[in-house]
Amino acid sequence: MFDQFKLKGYLTLLKFDKNGLCVDETRLSNLIVDQGLEFTSKLLNGVSTDAFKYVAIGSNDTAAAVSDTALNTEEEIMLATATYEADFKSKLTAIFTFTGTVTIKEAGIFDAASSGSLLSRVVFADKTFEDGESLGVIWTIEMSRS
Repeated sequence: MFDQFKLKGYLTLLKFDKNGLCVDETRLSNLIVDQGLEFTSKLLNGVSTDAFKYVAIGSNDTAAAVSDTALNTEEEIMLATATYEADFKSKLTAIFTFTGTVTIKEAGIFDAASSGSLLSRVVFADKTFEDGESLGVIWTIEMSRS
């Protein structure tokens, strides 16, 4: 019998006010895109050595599709704090602090800060931030036997 495995991702979006207090929490599932599956396979055998450790946010609400290779309108990308949790879970944590007013509608995981490969993308209801407010992203990618 052959073993099979699957990747699934989920994330928590946290909105912090200017004083650092969490005022909103949203939990979402995401889409692992085809490019993400390709580059995960390449990581397994060393063809690629670039880990997925960058989180990007954007302002476009076009539905996520398996053929996506980027966010539709990327606003910012940052190197996330990467950790491993028990039970085959990788976690990325990033906090974006805004200057001025911005509305965020999408997020993704990449293997580079520029021209990287996309692992996962999610689109969500508008999240509007004012000057000094922050968005915390906690993204978990889990491998499991299917």
